[in-house]
Amino acid sequence: MTRGRKHKRGERGSTEEQQSDSKRTNMADVEGGAFVTEPATTEDHHNEPSLTDLREMLVDIQTTVNNILRENKKISEDVKELKSTVNKQQTEIVDLKKQLTKSKTQFAVSEKELDDAKKRINEQEEEIAELYDLQDRLEQYTRKNSLEFHGIPESAYNSTEEAILKIAETLEVPVSLDDIEISHKLNTPGNKAIIAKFISHKTKTNLYRARTKLKHVKLTDLFPDSSYATGVQSKRIFINENLTSYRRRIMSRANEKRRDGELLSVWSLDGTIYVKTSPDGRPIKIIELEDLENL
Repeated sequence: MTRGRKHKRGERGSTEEQQSDSKRTNMADVEGGAFVTEPATTEDHHNEPSLTDLREMLVDIQTTVNNILRENKKISEDVKELKSTVNKQQTEIVDLKKQLTKSKTQFAVSEKELDDAKKRINEQEEEIAELYDLQDRLEQYTRKNSLEFHGIPESAYNSTEEAILKIAETLEVPVSLDDIEISHKLNTPGNKAIIAKFISHKTKTNLYRARTKLKHVKLTDLFPDSSYATGVQSKRIFINENLTSYRRRIMSRANEKRRDGELLSVWSLDGTIYVKTSPDGRPIKIIELEDLENL
């Protein structure tokens, strides 16, 4: 009985509380004029996440956070490695700059040494050219009394002195055997030329100046007793000065230009080569091969 009453009282109490809540709510509606409170439904309770759902959400969040942390760690390691690489490259750049500066310094030194070497070489080349020129002049000086006789067959004379005296006689230049210091044959193509060195420079000069008369002289005029075969071997008799090899090259090049019509005449006098470009022009002294090309 007692339990039954208490239970009823409890139920009655609950009813009273619900009525009180309903009254309070109605009073709020009346007092506010606009506020309406809807009672909670069973559907709202079903929309709320359960404890399992919350745990799963937390697990997902934790997994995502862990992934983010791993990515951050990897990025941090990559950044650290990149910084290390950058620092290494900066060090290498600094070293390269030092090497470049050193190379520039060495290059400047080498360039100066090269310029100095070129200067010394140029000076040495000038000295060598001067020495060659001096040697050529000295060599030509030793040949100042020498003449070359061309166009006389070996079978026409018994000795080189005989041939020289015959030519001198034909040119009406007084020359005796005592005037010839030495004479011999030269190893030239065709009829071997004769070279003679005279005791006197005057004798050599007189004989050389009279050389133009040889244009009209034949071998039979010199050696009337020579055979026909010997006469056929002789084409033209002429006299040249005995020049050094360098001056001979100059003379050869000048004669090429004369044959091509670029020069009128070419000759030498006491070892110096002269050319004329026109009948009224003045003789031009030729010292070097370049002088011919610059005419």
